[in-house]
Amino acid sequence: MNLSVNRLGSAALTALRTNSYGCRQSTEERPVASLANTWRLSSVERASMTEQVLRELREAIIEGRIPQGEPLREVSLARTLGTGRSAVREAIRQLVQEGLVEYEPHRGAFVRLMSLADRLDVYVAREAIEMGAARRILDAPEAPDLAGLRAALDALADTARYHDSVTDPVIDADIRFHQELVRLAASPRLTRAHETLAAETRMLLRHHPDYPWSTYVSDHVALLEAVERRDPAAPDIVAAHLRLSKDLIARELEGEDARMKDTATRSPRGEARRVG
Repeated sequence: MNLSVNRLGSAALTALRTNSYGCRQSTEERPVASLANTWRLSSVERASMTEQVLRELREAIIEGRIPQGEPLREVSLARTLGTGRSAVREAIRQLVQEGLVEYEPHRGAFVRLMSLADRLDVYVAREAIEMGAARRILDAPEAPDLAGLRAALDALADTARYHDSVTDPVIDADIRFHQELVRLAASPRLTRAHETLAAETRMLLRHHPDYPWSTYVSDHVALLEAVERRDPAAPDIVAAHLRLSKDLIARELEGEDARMKDTATRSPRGEARRVG
């Protein structure tokens, strides 16, 4: 958002300090009282545009339309998306927080290059968070209200029914179930940490091999039932559930990588490299 001297006054401008991918900081009190309503409306407008840009870039990265290592240039993206650079900048900042984009001084922002181990590290983080959430649920003095978790399970069952392929709607329902599980721990920080992994989780689950839909659902039923009966083994059941997904995805990714290398080796350029 561009703010002129006439609108804020020089004193307010000197109070704002912003870096390219950091947060706007205030160094002194700003004369906001008379302009509060105007600023609020403008901020909501900007946030809406930023969210649209964020969704578009996130989906393009997850789907592979923007390849790993590709630079994200504010000017060209703003021109392509028909928006201002500030919305692009804030969207990229959020993607950095989500682990999809990296930012380096003097180089700028680019889609993160991820090795197999790096991609699977998402499940290491999820295991720590979700096991911790399960322990907090068990340690709570009162049994949790499981209405939200049951609703999420019902949505997953309805979405997955008769589909052994792990489709995007199934992925969304799966992620919602696990987010609801973490929410039951009543820890805002655990919830926030878990939410930052959603985009990377979605990207990984797109590599999940076909899996019997009834088993896919029953695996999640086992999680709900463990929490419902306050089973001391609930954290271990959560861990086993996540490790199974990680192992299935790892085998699929290893196969994909091997096929890509084989294709590259058989290509004319690959033959030239081998002969030379």
